Amino acid sequence: MTTGPWKVCTGPAHPQPTRLPMDEEHWHYHRTGPKAGQPVARCRLCTNWAKLVVKDGPHGTVPAAKLHHLVKELVDRCEGCPECQRRHGLRAETLRLILTREQATVQKKTAQRILQALAEQRREDRRNGTSARFLKARQRQAALEERLTRLAGY
Repeated sequence: MTTGPWKVCTGPAHPQPTRLPMDEEHWHYHRTGPKAGQPVARCRLCTNWAKLVVKDGPHGTVPAAKLHHLVKELVDRCEGCPECQRRHGLRAETLRLILTREQATVQKKTAQRILQALAEQRREDRRNGTSARFLKARQRQAALEERLTRLAGY
């Protein structure tokens, strides 16, 4: 058990006032101003309590690498990032960061929106036909796979 200073938290995550050790694991600290270095009023758990209790969406992050190929397909189907932003409301900058692999993680809520947009775009493409950019990308992929198959001798 930790020895040293303690602080009481009366936030919503605790059924009654609870003593917690004053350390980085349990408390956020003020960074600037007259209270710099002092712990904030509520513990870390209580600070994020509303996010954890409200079940309107997933919380946390996922590796952006897992979404790279899905974002590429979505952007190809939509004829580019700006058009994807216009059609589905996903920020073009976010899509570009995932495509260039400059972003390590993506919020789960954003990942869910990307998957929903891709599903919607696929449905629309089945009804109306795909874009020229997407067809070119699929033809390039098919040619690459054919070359790899020939080189492997299958």
